[in-house]
Amino acid sequence: MVVDPSSTPPGVRCISSAKLAHFLKREHRSSTVADLDLSRIFRELLHRANDFLPSEAGTIYLDDPLDTDETGNRLSLVVIAGFGPKSDDLMEEGFSNNKGIIGEVYRTGSPYSCTNPLTDSIFRSGPGLRIGFNIDSVVGAPLEVEGRTIGVIELINHSSGKGYSEADLALLGIFAQTISLSVVNAIDAQRSKEISKRDELTELYNDRYLHGSLSKIIDEAVRNGSECGVIFLDLDHFKEVNDTHGHLVGSQLLSEIGAILKQIIPGEGLAARYGGDEFVIAIPGAGRQETFWVAETIRQNIADRAFEVNANPEGSNGEAVLRVEGVVTCSIGIATLQSDIMPELKAENGDSKTAKDQLLSKADTCMYAAKELGRNMTIPYWDLARKLAAGIE
Repeated sequence: MVVDPSSTPPGVRCISSAKLAHFLKREHRSSTVADLDLSRIFRELLHRANDFLPSEAGTIYLDDPLDTDETGNRLSLVVIAGFGPKSDDLMEEGFSNNKGIIGEVYRTGSPYSCTNPLTDSIFRSGPGLRIGFNIDSVVGAPLEVEGRTIGVIELINHSSGKGYSEADLALLGIFAQTISLSVVNAIDAQRSKEISKRDELTELYNDRYLHGSLSKIIDEAVRNGSECGVIFLDLDHFKEVNDTHGHLVGSQLLSEIGAILKQIIPGEGLAARYGGDEFVIAIPGAGRQETFWVAETIRQNIADRAFEVNANPEGSNGEAVLRVEGVVTCSIGIATLQSDIMPELKAENGDSKTAKDQLLSKADTCMYAAKELGRNMTIPYWDLARKLAAGIE
């Protein structure tokens, strides 16, 4: 089945794509679902399920990766999409995966149907009696991703009034497999899209994506009069590491630098490898003080870090560890949009593209000044401008 994510079936509710991303952050997919419209996909899937088995109500549950016991087993199933009576009230509500039909389906990984809920002990152990409308029949099937059950699809009260047959049970089981495949395919498509934005070595964004995204950030900031800080960073003495230990060791060090940047930059920040050992960080909304604080935090962390890398990256045992400490530092230049760029730009009637270019250029100029003045320092454009105005080279 091909799902058209652009359609929006009436009557089916679903939580937002941003919240759905949380439920689909599985081991190998943690950064691949951020901008996918999962909400529309799940609404469409539930709509199609109702086409196959017309029902009064239907629900999709996913397990919560953050609600686990000490061994990592997930404990709750959360309503992420639904239609029918009480669907709005139930949205985002969590239920134990040890009780009721949804718990049975989740634990066993097998479809289950019930044609007489009041006498069914499994149904009675769950929340069905408290839902708030009459339930005559139920059918549920597991949703699986990469060999493990991640949720359940459940339909309630067949529109025929006759309950769900064994054939219906088998049909929903097959459909649930299709749903699972659709979700996997959607996430994998997004993963491919995400990979094209990334620098393979550091897992930061690449320079192509940086320029496109920074243009959008600057366009919005110019329209709204909001700030944006840019940090231009270049590693000091990195060539010495490459010359002494080889490029493979240098590559491992760059990968660790990428990890440091991801840990430090604020949630709205954008970090990219600009090329070689140069990096650019854009922080929407950040003025001079916050931009300087982030830059200094990065500089100090890199200067104080003892990098432990594999001394023999091509070897088979991978046991020899090389400690690179007190060698690599960084020189940083920073500039901010509204404080440093816009006053000059307004006088020249410049546009937002010019603002982006000027922001990068001035931060880059400050980075080179930091190199010239001794390395391992942060120089803001506003400080450099004062020095230039005073005639200090």
